[in-house]
Amino acid sequence: MSDDDLALLAHQVEEAIRASGQALIDSHDVGRAILRPLRELDEIAYLRFASVYSGFNTLDDFEKAIAELREAHHKD
Repeated sequence: MSDDDLALLAHQVEEAIRASGQALIDSHDVGRAILRPLRELDEIAYLRFASVYSGFNTLDDFEKAIAELREAHHKD
């Protein structure tokens, strides 16, 4: 990921949080805001983040996430 990619990711997350209109944001909401743009930017980074953030506990959790990524590719 380039510095520009990271800056764009930060901007997208910031915009999503601002759009919520909430004065205080829970860290869980910040994590959810990161998932979508990170998935679009770098699928491996997304899987790594999602595995910790979403609490993947089994191989099935990884397989499900990978299957969702593959399905999204087929829709494009």
